[in-house]
Amino acid sequence: MQQDSPRFEVFTELGAFSTLKAAWEGLCDAVDDVTVFSSCAWCQSWWEAFGAGSKLHLFTMWQGDKLVGIAPLMAGKTSFHGLPVKTIGFIQDHQNHSLHNDFVVLPEYRKVFLQRLVQSLFEQTAIWDVLYFRNIATLSENYKPLSGVLDAAGRSWQQRATPFDSPYLTPVESWDEYFAKMTRINRKNLKNLHNKMHKAGDVCVRNIRTWEEFQACREELYEVAKNSWSGERGVSIAALNNRGFIESLARSAADKGWLSIRTVSLDGKVIALEFHLRAFGREHALYGHYHQEFASLSPGTYLEMAILRHIHAEEETVQVYDFSGAFDSYKKRWTKTCVPHCDILIFKDRVYSSYIKFQEFRLVPFLREKLRAAQLLR
Repeated sequence: MQQDSPRFEVFTELGAFSTLKAAWEGLCDAVDDVTVFSSCAWCQSWWEAFGAGSKLHLFTMWQGDKLVGIAPLMAGKTSFHGLPVKTIGFIQDHQNHSLHNDFVVLPEYRKVFLQRLVQSLFEQTAIWDVLYFRNIATLSENYKPLSGVLDAAGRSWQQRATPFDSPYLTPVESWDEYFAKMTRINRKNLKNLHNKMHKAGDVCVRNIRTWEEFQACREELYEVAKNSWSGERGVSIAALNNRGFIESLARSAADKGWLSIRTVSLDGKVIALEFHLRAFGREHALYGHYHQEFASLSPGTYLEMAILRHIHAEEETVQVYDFSGAFDSYKKRWTKTCVPHCDILIFKDRVYSSYIKFQEFRLVPFLREKLRAAQLLR
């Protein structure tokens, strides 16, 4: 019996999350390389907190009544070096809450899905200047097929590296085996740090997994975040513009068994925390804060060590532990591996869009090089 042709539908209203929830969750469970950042729960929490001023654009592909592909996108406005730009791209904001953006599609439908997605977007060029797919992993199963679709269709596009190399490790050995592979100075420093913390007082590490547990200690967590270096910059989980997102995400993640907030307390006082999500075989370290009053004890490093010790001891461990974000120097203590990410920018055949491409990939790099050369001559 011949299979019906797939159908495609775009959802633009807030109610789409409820409409698509069951099908979207089923699709995520069926795709091997999906991350929490492409899930319905993540996108809905983000949208309800930060979506004002943007337009939802969920491109879907169906085979009969089965959802076989979804592109969680939005239409919005941004600026490129002072130029106002209308974009369609992944559900994400400038604070980069979403670190592994991607499409969710069954492998056998991937090429057709990407072809029709690009075609659909180019049928709506009146609402965008640039298609801006940010923070997509170069190892994504969709990365090469997307570039192939763009080239085959003769589309004008460029990519650029992002600073979010997403360091990670695969915990396939015991803690003792993992620890033994570190440099001698690294092992010595971690042992000294451990001893120093325990000499300072009674140390307790806790894992918060439920919504009720989160509610009970929420203000303690916010107090640590407010007194961290990121709290001073207004970008912590305690920032007023972030709390709605964090609490919505914590609630939905707890309902799914994804929530994992680790804390370390000294004499009953929480002095450091890490807000993680565990889903689809991966653990993502999203936000970490320590109280600056206790900086001399390195509580953040102590807590990271406790988390990694636990993960290496689990019988059914996560397949990938994702340190998330940029490959900062302190993360290199724990791993040497990372996943490079890039932004993909697609331009339409219009004067303004073409100028944006010229500015971003010719003019700005040229001026930066001239400025660098001038500074070297001083």
